[in-house]
Amino acid sequence: MRKLLLFTCVISFLIVVSCSRDEESTQVSLTEKEYLVKQTIIEFNNSAIKTGKYEAFIKDISQKSATAPLNPIELEAMVQEFLGDQTQAFLDVYYQLVTLNMTVEEFYSIANQFEYLRINIKTNFDKNGNSDCCSAVGEGKHPELEALLDWICGCQPS
Repeated sequence: MRKLLLFTCVISFLIVVSCSRDEESTQVSLTEKEYLVKQTIIEFNNSAIKTGKYEAFIKDISQKSATAPLNPIELEAMVQEFLGDQTQAFLDVYYQLVTLNMTVEEFYSIANQFEYLRINIKTNFDKNGNSDCCSAVGEGKHPELEALLDWICGCQPS
């Protein structure tokens, strides 16, 4: 009986240790998240900001939504077109960032460490201090892209 009890305890202990190791190995360290956010910002600057694609995208959204709000299908098509215009290097790090499922607050807290990477862009601010580019992609379908674009614009997390 004691041998059976000892055997059961050992097996249970091994299962618990094995499961806890799996959880630890799937978690991404803060250092890895910081590196990925930094690389995403750098690649976005190279792919969208310096080429003018970002300003064209924001301007296009502003113009189309000036008369009436964009419907979700139209907005999604514009976002997909924008992403399709980006470099493979940016898309690689962006989709790695997406897999992390970071919150907007977590993204901002990490991205704010890299304030020196933010390139000044011209944005149109209204009388309330809101920019055309703040929450330009809205709808919550692309929270990582929304957070990146809002951070690039200098918008506050919502």
